[in-house]
Amino acid sequence: MRNRALPAREMPGRRSKAVPSEGDKPVQVKCVCEGAGLRTTLREDLDRYAFAAEVGRGHLGQAGVLSPRWGALLQQGLWATAAYRICHYARYRRHSQWLRMLADVSRRIVLAFTAIDIAPDAHIGPGLWIPHVGFIVIGPVRVGRNCEIFHGVTLGARESFMVQCSPRLPTLGDRVWIGPGAVVAGVVTVGDDAAVGANSLVVHDVPPRGVVLGVPARLVSRRGSFAQITYRGMDVDGERNAALAADPEADLADTIAPARARITTQELSAEMPEKRADHLEKEWIRRSAPK
Repeated sequence: MRNRALPAREMPGRRSKAVPSEGDKPVQVKCVCEGAGLRTTLREDLDRYAFAAEVGRGHLGQAGVLSPRWGALLQQGLWATAAYRICHYARYRRHSQWLRMLADVSRRIVLAFTAIDIAPDAHIGPGLWIPHVGFIVIGPVRVGRNCEIFHGVTLGARESFMVQCSPRLPTLGDRVWIGPGAVVAGVVTVGDDAAVGANSLVVHDVPPRGVVLGVPARLVSRRGSFAQITYRGMDVDGERNAALAADPEADLADTIAPARARITTQELSAEMPEKRADHLEKEWIRRSAPK
């Protein structure tokens, strides 16, 4: 008789080794529990900090006292990311209760030093860079590769965890830049190469290459996060090059019209012919007059 593959049974109190999925559809964002090894992921995280020091974006890189790799090991953002990686690995790949407990204790110790709270249930791709520490809360969300998150950022659900058993959480694509003080809440998808401005509140989807600002955040550009996101090998990254070659101003005229409603007459005169500028100046004065 042929041996039949029996379905794997999950032991009581333990998690399955199966890849996390959303219904019957496998997750898109890859993290340490979804194929990539722990060492490989930690190495990519470390290389992201080392590259930032090499190009002068980190404080240690500007000082020039230590080598980029040794200087990266002193970055508190890397400490918080490494503690999350280990705790996440212990939860989804290992079934030792002692290992999970030690990993959780280490994560809480790092939290006390860095003020960066990353949920162990989050699925974060390799290459995460946190330039500045302080008051960062990342819930059980999904984050792509080579993202950049600044201080004061909150990624989580709209509703309280006490209200719903399955909170509605956001998903971030690859190479996403989140500015200081930004909040991304609810069932929100932030596309690849998108950028969220400082102190913005994102409650709606952000298209790929989209740049959003404000409360609530509105789309103001499609130039993407290419000027902010840097990492080793970005020049030969096929996905990044394909996104960079796309039209940055496609379908943008209708989205930025409200933001430029109060354009000055000087700007109109500089951008358009004289007759057209005169006509628009009269129209602007008519609309701006008190009713």
